[in-house]
Amino acid sequence: MKKINLIFTLILGLAILLGSCKKESKDPKMDINQSVLPTITAPTIGTDKILLEADSANPIKFEWTAAAYSVSDGALLPAPTYSLLMVLKDTLDYEKELHNTKGLTFETIVYELNTALIGLGVPADSTRNIELKVESVIPGASYTLGVSEVITVTFTTFGTDEPPPPPEEAKLWVPGDYQGWAPADAPNVWSLEDSGIYTGFIYYPEGGTYEFKFTNAPDWNHSNFGAGEGEGILATDDEAGNLIIPEFGGYVLTCDTIALTWSYLAQNWGVIGSGVLNGDWTEDVDLDYDMANNILTITIDVIEPPDASELRFKFRANDAWDINLGQVEDGSNELSYGGADIMMPEGPGNYTFVLDMSQPTPTYEFHKN
Repeated sequence: MKKINLIFTLILGLAILLGSCKKESKDPKMDINQSVLPTITAPTIGTDKILLEADSANPIKFEWTAAAYSVSDGALLPAPTYSLLMVLKDTLDYEKELHNTKGLTFETIVYELNTALIGLGVPADSTRNIELKVESVIPGASYTLGVSEVITVTFTTFGTDEPPPPPEEAKLWVPGDYQGWAPADAPNVWSLEDSGIYTGFIYYPEGGTYEFKFTNAPDWNHSNFGAGEGEGILATDDEAGNLIIPEFGGYVLTCDTIALTWSYLAQNWGVIGSGVLNGDWTEDVDLDYDMANNILTITIDVIEPPDASELRFKFRANDAWDINLGQVEDGSNELSYGGADIMMPEGPGNYTFVLDMSQPTPTYEFHKN
């Protein structure tokens, strides 16, 4: 009897073991039928827009709502990528992509939209119905394509032999607590190649919260970029929180409006040279921030170089040579990273140095007092 009980116990244990081995964790699953498609909100259905050459440089904006994907087990997905497409109605289904982004807006100028419409097949100086739609997709995932309802709008194009108006350098504004949350008066970050990646130097004076946002216009009525979910993530919705840097000082900010990410790098500048302090290029003097003029400046005495060499100087960041600025060429006040030493032909004395980082290309001034 004991032998039978032992055999039964072994069989029961083996069954339990095998049963437990069959339990497998289930991967998160997407229910595409529960997905929420994007919806175009601007322009609205039936919009009739006459494009005029006189308005060539005026902005024109497209907007849509966010797509949402239903995933089991509360799994998180990457942000969707959106493609804004247009089709010339009642013709072959030739689609033209106007923009591709992770954001919910696309802003261009009238001239560029007119050019895109002509490229689609709309003759100059004519009126045509255009179908617009937005596609959303999760990068790298299968079966995530979602297409908005198609809306029809009407555009009237113009013809011109004139070149397009000179485009302004692409830029964002950086309003924040440090300057009274006033976009129109805020400093800028720049995208020289109009790649959607903006960078620039901003100085945050001591005091306050060090909070800020990015805006793509000098007001709060267009696209604003605030804190998203996770470190270094941006969000464009009205509920997005403020971005923040850790303390006062100079920072190079980078904002990627395509990937919706941002970052900062502390960068505090000084002047160093053959007549600065002990004159042997080992120590620099920190520049002070002049908030009224948005420049970095210092007034100091410059001595005769200990080695009797010519007086010259450069700017460098963070008391190190990793990042330094020198002259582009003789006679220019533009600076380049790693550029040449700047000569001081008037000899020792009291000097004022100015470093202007407020534009895409940094510039300098200096004069003997």
